[in-house]
Amino acid sequence: MSSKRGKLAERRAAVGQSSTPITVETTHLTRVPATVLDAPEDVVAFWIPVRDIQSSPFQYRYHLDGNHLKALMESIAARELYQPITVRPLEAGAYEVVLGHRRLEAFRRLGREAIPAIVREYDDAQVVRALLDENLKRADVNLFEQTEGVVRLLALELDLKGDMVSAVRRVLEEMRSVKRSDQEVDAELHLKAARLIEDVTGMSWESFLLNRLSVYRLSAELQEKVRRGMPYSLAVAVGRLEHALQAEALDFLEVNAGEWRSREEFRAWLQKRQAAPQHSGVQQRLKRLLKVADQKNLTPMDAQRVAALLDQLEKVLK
Repeated sequence: MSSKRGKLAERRAAVGQSSTPITVETTHLTRVPATVLDAPEDVVAFWIPVRDIQSSPFQYRYHLDGNHLKALMESIAARELYQPITVRPLEAGAYEVVLGHRRLEAFRRLGREAIPAIVREYDDAQVVRALLDENLKRADVNLFEQTEGVVRLLALELDLKGDMVSAVRRVLEEMRSVKRSDQEVDAELHLKAARLIEDVTGMSWESFLLNRLSVYRLSAELQEKVRRGMPYSLAVAVGRLEHALQAEALDFLEVNAGEWRSREEFRAWLQKRQAAPQHSGVQQRLKRLLKVADQKNLTPMDAQRVAALLDQLEKVLK
């Protein structure tokens, strides 16, 4: 491991750790025996009623893979050996999940009344850092989800007001302007932003601005696709197409929900599509519109307008 990678690993190991002493009362909770924990022996976990645990407002993972969740449920049911989730206490005996959203969902779907949980006290920024750390370790990490987590963390840590993306972009653009004018980036806000981005992502603030925040320049539809797992590079390639061709490209690229074709397959399709006679694109549009019409309930007024347009289309085709 290179020294740079080693330093990044050390920083990430500390991300998400709660530095606040645990003062919450736990004597009323039942401790989970170490024999049923798939965790180190020194972990202290309690049985927390599932109904008392709320979702985190800071959870930014959007895509919940049904197959992975099913496999997790089967593992929990078969092994009865648990990795505790982590929660933070709220008021009136309620808790908020910090780490382990998928495990909590699996327990809910299995109909379990309680789940092993480690109780820690986190502030909002520590929650976001913990989520980032957990999701960075995943093999299926979604870069858009990671970017949104970093944006949320920056907004919290820098106390930025208004729309988070706009506020973060404004700070980073200010930093770029200062650098271009050969001035030192010595403002406290700028230095803190640079440190946070490097600590969490391992990249410079300039790279984050150019290569990650650019995802927000995609259309709302493409942003939603990326949240659901579409590779960012594919989304950018589709975004460069004419609007009329984007829907065709998306129909081709999404094989099944959450499954996408490769860049090479997309290039081959695009070359073939662009080399095809122009009327083939018209045919594709007609097929797509018929599919939409099948699924849509038209108002009487809209039905009249569509009928009139169909009359015109018939005349053209004849």
